[in-house]
Amino acid sequence: MIEVQQLSVSLQDKTLLADIEFQLDKGDYLVVVGPNGAGKSTLLKAMLGIIDIGQGQIRYQDQPVADFSQRQLAQLVSYVPQSSGRELPFAVEEFIKMSRYAHQHALSEWQPDDQQAVEDAMRITNTERFRLRQMSTLSGGESQRVMIAAALSQQTPIMLLDEPTSYLDPHHQVEVHQLISRLNRQLGITVVEVSHDINHAGQQGQTVLALVEGHSLWLGPGEDFLDKQLLQALYQQEFVFVPHPRSGRTIALADPI
Repeated sequence: MIEVQQLSVSLQDKTLLADIEFQLDKGDYLVVVGPNGAGKSTLLKAMLGIIDIGQGQIRYQDQPVADFSQRQLAQLVSYVPQSSGRELPFAVEEFIKMSRYAHQHALSEWQPDDQQAVEDAMRITNTERFRLRQMSTLSGGESQRVMIAAALSQQTPIMLLDEPTSYLDPHHQVEVHQLISRLNRQLGITVVEVSHDINHAGQQGQTVLALVEGHSLWLGPGEDFLDKQLLQALYQQEFVFVPHPRSGRTIALADPI
């Protein structure tokens, strides 16, 4: 579904990414982690085709990303940015409808299939009840679900998310991650998520790509990610590891001492 080969990206003689490689099949879930400035968001921008690739290749279904038109790429890959969208002067349903542009043409009319895609996205994300509200009136958790609904209504097999739980309280962090996991498991959407939540990244069934200064430090299964030496090398920080009191799964805590 996705193949990244020896990807390098530079800007004004500064290397942002160097020799990044990974492959994802349909329904895979990749979490990209690393400290600030590691190149995580740059990777997503390269995958969206909005910044130039210096070397290497990004391929979707065996086709280089540069070969896709914007409309073709939008039919294949949806994107949830860091922005909450609350600054946008639109009602919720209006905003979600905009994501159907990839399936529209300049003179085409709104079709029943378009409305059904929007209705399905709102139902799955539980955003139906505030479809008429302005984006500016939403809470952080509500607006994040709307952003995911907009991406979902594109009906793409691949979804890229840039820190989708940033600035959310713990309850809404869990809620949003549960929603993304449902989309991945039940709809088979291939997910690439940038995250600072190492315990979320370290879940079974996910793959983790750890970046440091634009380089790949580690790539492997989530259940092997919560390793003392690996996390210390990644974040220059000591961690302690404890079992979760209910699930028994190991979780990592930054050690302030």
